[in-house]
Amino acid sequence: MLQHPAAAITICTDRRLAAEYGFPPDAAGPDVDVGTAAATLMLAAHALNIGAGPVTSFSRAAVGVVLRVPDGWCPELVVRLGHPAHGGPAPLRGRPRTTWRDLTTWVPPEAER
Repeated sequence: MLQHPAAAITICTDRRLAAEYGFPPDAAGPDVDVGTAAATLMLAAHALNIGAGPVTSFSRAAVGVVLRVPDGWCPELVVRLGHPAHGGPAPLRGRPRTTWRDLTTWVPPEAER
């Protein structure tokens, strides 16, 4: 993390518990859960006018030691939180509001073409 965030939240998975629930070690389910948790956290931060960004390039072993993560847990992703530094780029403003219509395209089935 090159910036100096005010706070950071580490999202971990409990690999032992996942195995007890029947997830094989290479199952995608826990990864999807990590992504969903991170997205929800960052959206909530944005709603509170707090900047948030994910960090995936870090030493999982070092983070585990520093945070005293329990055995079987694995740090997966860090979300950094904070406000922009003074003199940094201004927030994006003045753009038209994006709606669901801007993000979707209807493609009719072959029979309707």
